[in-house]
Amino acid sequence: MYLISKSRIYSIFILTVVIVVAFGVYSYLAITRIDFQDSLSLKYFAENFLFYIIILLVAATLIFVNTLIKSKNILRELDKVIELSRYGKYSSGDQLKKLGKLGVKIIDINAQLNSLNKMKSLKISSLSNAINLLIEKSEQHVILLDARGRVNKVSQKLLNDFGVEEKDILNKYAENILDNFNYSNVITELKKSKYLLFKSPLILETIVESVEVNVVVYPVLNHHSDISSCLCYFEDDNTFKKMAEIKSGIRIEQEKTKIPKEAHDSSFLKKISDIFRKN
Repeated sequence: MYLISKSRIYSIFILTVVIVVAFGVYSYLAITRIDFQDSLSLKYFAENFLFYIIILLVAATLIFVNTLIKSKNILRELDKVIELSRYGKYSSGDQLKKLGKLGVKIIDINAQLNSLNKMKSLKISSLSNAINLLIEKSEQHVILLDARGRVNKVSQKLLNDFGVEEKDILNKYAENILDNFNYSNVITELKKSKYLLFKSPLILETIVESVEVNVVVYPVLNHHSDISSCLCYFEDDNTFKKMAEIKSGIRIEQEKTKIPKEAHDSSFLKKISDIFRKN
C-alpha cells in the first residue's frame, strides 16, 4: 500500500503520459522523414515503435490505477481503525498490520503513547491521593470543589466538628450547602483576586439549625493558569476579620494608584487652554 496524495498521483500520471506521447509522436515523425531505400521496412519499424509507445502508455495507466487503489485502501483501513477505536472495539494491531511497515510503525507509536499516558495517569492519581490525604488530615475545616462546584473531598476535622458524615456532603454542589455561594460569581471574582471572603449559612440535612460560617475560597490553577478547582476554608472570626482588613487595605491602595479619567481630561484641557492663552 502506498501513502500518497491524489493530486500528486494525478500530476505524475499526466506528466508521464504527456512526455511519452510527445516522445512517441516526435520520434515517429523523425523516423518517417528519414530517406531510406527500403521504405517498407522503415514503415514497419515506425509502426512497431508506435506499438511499443502504446504498450508503455497502457503500462503507465495500469501503474497509476494500481497506485490509486492502494492509496485508497490505506485510507480505508485507517478509517476502520479510527471507527473501531471510537466505539472501544479496537484492542489489537491486526487491522494496522494489514498496512505493512506503515502499520507496524503506527503500532509502535501507539504503544509508546499508551505507555506515556499510563505514566501520566499514575502520576496524576498519586498526586490526587496525596492531596486527598492532606485535606483529610488537615487541622482546618476544608472543602475541595471540582471544576463544576461539586464537593470532591472534605477534611475529617470539619466532619467531626459539625457532626456530619462524609456521605452527607460529598458530591453535593456547594450552592446546595452554602446558602450565599454562587459558583459562577465565585469563579469570576477569583480571576480578579487571590482569594474570596464571604459569610454564609451552612445547610445540611443532618444539622437541625443552619450555622453561619466564614468562608475563604482559594483558586486551584492548572498549568494553563485556568481555575480547575477551588479550596474552601471555614475560618474563625478573628482570622476572617484580619483577612478582610488585609483585602480591603489592598483594594484601597490599588484605588489610590489609579488616576481618575477626569484628572487626565482636566489636565489635558488645561494644557490646551494654556497654549491658546500664550498664542
